[in-house]
Amino acid sequence: VKCTFIQDELPYWNMQYGRPHLVIPYTLDANDMRFATPQGFNTGDQFFTYLKDTFDRLYKEGVNGSSKMMSIGLHCRLVGRPGRAVALEKFLEYILSFEKVWIAKRMDIAHHWYKKFYPLSCTEPLKSTL
Repeated sequence: VKCTFIQDELPYWNMQYGRPHLVIPYTLDANDMRFATPQGFNTGDQFFTYLKDTFDRLYKEGVNGSSKMMSIGLHCRLVGRPGRAVALEKFLEYILSFEKVWIAKRMDIAHHWYKKFYPLSCTEPLKSTL
């Protein structure tokens, strides 16, 4: 499982090397690393607002029938600061008030994608090492 691609919002199978390789996209915009960059977030409120706006757009598109996944890049040394942790907590409380929202770790997403979306072109799934 590779987690550094940023060109898509949903996981996908790369078949380039002769066998299925699951790619789980990473995000640079909904990412607490922006607290450490000049054009980033200055306050927890900015982080919360950006996450909320992103979620609201993706949720609306999802309700209209287009599958969505929102990835959030988190690093304990950044989001773990008290004022930033409050913003994350507020965001989690907000999204939990919606139906059909799944908060998952990348490994959970990989397991799900492997079980539900293994490429049809492969006759037999590989033994999962996940």
